[in-house]
Amino acid sequence: MTRDDWIREYRQHSGSWQAVVGVYAVLVGAMVLSGYMMVG
Repeated sequence: MTRDDWIREYRQHSGSWQAVVGVYAVLVGAMVLSGYMMVG
């Protein structure tokens, strides 16, 4: 999925906080993972 897909999903489910939390968790996880990849 691209970032645009995530934004589209987020807007479709903007009423449901679970979706918001899920999207943020995935984005943060991806950033942390890529950070570890660069450091390692």
